[in-house]
Amino acid sequence: MWKVELKVNYPKLSKRQKQVVDYLLQQEKQAGTMTIRECAKGAGVGQPTVLRMLEKCGYNSWTSFQHEVWKNRGQDEKGTDWKLTESFQRNRAGMKESSVFQVIRDDIQMIADMAEHLDMNQLNQVVKIIKKAKIIDVYGTDNSANAASELSGRLLHLGLTSRNYSDLFFQKISAGHLGEKDVAVSFSISGETIAVIEALKAAKQCGAVTIAVTGDAESTLAECADYVFVTPTIYVHKVSRWIASRISQMAFVDTLCAAIMESDMERFSEQLNKSTKEFEEDISERAKQIK
Repeated sequence: MWKVELKVNYPKLSKRQKQVVDYLLQQEKQAGTMTIRECAKGAGVGQPTVLRMLEKCGYNSWTSFQHEVWKNRGQDEKGTDWKLTESFQRNRAGMKESSVFQVIRDDIQMIADMAEHLDMNQLNQVVKIIKKAKIIDVYGTDNSANAASELSGRLLHLGLTSRNYSDLFFQKISAGHLGEKDVAVSFSISGETIAVIEALKAAKQCGAVTIAVTGDAESTLAECADYVFVTPTIYVHKVSRWIASRISQMAFVDTLCAAIMESDMERFSEQLNKSTKEFEEDISERAKQIK
């Protein structure tokens, strides 16, 4: 528990670092949602003091501390008490607690956190902008590449013009040709992936609307975006670090596309039907060739 860790390390902290711990314990319910700036201001100290306190307590960043807060909160809240299906409960009864079960817990918690902190007003603004966009560029590398590709593909199915490049050089080149009627979306768990940051900056310089989807609201990527959506990342076991980190991003892709559909069901249902028809005709033609 994060509260226990702070209390255990309390004696070795400086006077001002203790002020931070006192403030976080007083603001327990807000600890997982406040920014480091808000924490520092509330405790009456500078941000470096907050970070030094966290380091002495075993955390390497403000983000890693908040992940622990979110994880503990999910375990404590009996309202969400991991309402698992009966079949899953039966499977779990026959196996020891392991990283496999923890990955599932992490996944559920990340999606719940993303939903809880989703700014619907901001989402609706982005939907209006995307619907009118001439071109929608979507960037992402490594772990975030799948989410970027998935969003771009779904936008195409909805009849919206979207581009996604796996080549980092092409991402930046593409961004440099955007204009005021275009949109650029960058995915990055850390918010510090140089390639997508550079692409988003290039898009912004050209006048495009920029959107960041990141696990860190205080990151470099977030700072250079017009709109920021936080997709939390939590992992306890090593195996879940590279697996679970994508779940909240994919959940955001689902959320954004659902919001786009809901904004004009007639228009986008028609576009999806066209996409389905094209796919079915292609399959039918291939089947004839095989015969």
